Order: sequence, then structure tokens, then C-alpha cells
Amino acid sequence: YKSMKKQVLNIDKPLWVIRAGLSSAAHDLFIKKRLIVLMEQEMGDLRALPKERQAFYSAFQLKHAGEAIQATSGIGGKFFRFIHEVKIGDYILYPCRIDMKIYFGVVTGPYCYTASRREFPHSRRVVWKTSFPKKALSLFARRELNTARTFFVLKNNADEIRGQISTVIKVRK
Repeated sequence: YKSMKKQVLNIDKPLWVIRAGLSSAAHDLFIKKRLIVLMEQEMGDLRALPKERQAFYSAFQLKHAGEAIQATSGIGGKFFRFIHEVKIGDYILYPCRIDMKIYFGVVTGPYCYTASRREFPHSRRVVWKTSFPKKALSLFARRELNTARTFFVLKNNADEIRGQISTVIKVRK
């Protein structure tokens, strides 16, 4: 992991949470390639869409006409957040099902679309700073991290997780 040096966690930055998909399919891209990725939804390069949430809903609906409004808003919104709301320097959490750790990193790159990476063409660079066991968190924090959503901002238990990250970083220095 890259050292946090004497960097203090900025409490104003969101804690984004990303999941690796069914059977942790994106795990190697997350950890080995240092990318956070979203699965292809036949929407193409998202930079071509207007910077409006409704444009993302429409792009998803165009390719998935039979989907319910909840799927359209959930998936369209996820892609909008991934390209327009996440900023370089924002914090990212990856709750890993493989080793039962929470990986903490910093987003270091802009949105990229790589068509040759067919299953997960949507990506952003990340530098992983540390990890800690999921069991170090309260039941409430673990439940929030385990929600069914693929990409979201942690809200209710952010202070607890920031505290855990700070503790782990101090111990490893």
C-alpha cells in the first residue's frame, strides 16, 4: 500500500463504497490493476452523455426498455455518480468478500472507458492505502457496507469507519 505519510483524513470528503459484483468478478481489477470498475450496461462511453442525471436514465432505458423504473434510476444514477460526482482525491472503500477485509483507497484518475475490457469497461484509477478486517466494525457499519447497491456514498457509519482507518494507518506507520 502507498503510505499515507502524515496525511489526516478529510472529514468533508465522501466515503464512496464499491462492490466487486457477482462472485467478486472485479476483485483482480480492483486490487491488482488498481482500478475501480463498473459492469457494462450497453451504454458506451459515458463522456458522450450530457452532464445531466436524466440523460443517464434515458441511455440505460434505451438499451433496457423492459426494466422497472427503480432499475433505471438505480443503474443510471450509479453511472452518473461514477463519472460526475466522484472527484480525484475522494476516498473509496471496497468491502471484499474474498478475504473479508475493507480496502481503503483514494481515487487518483478520471473516468475512462476501455471498450476492449468488455465486462468492465468503465473505470477510474485508485491507490489503495490500507485494509482492515471487516469484523473490526460494528454490526451496523457492516450492514451498511453490505447493502445490495454496487456504488454509493457511506452515510450512517462514516465516522466509525474513518476512525478505524485512522487507527490502522497510525499502527502501520
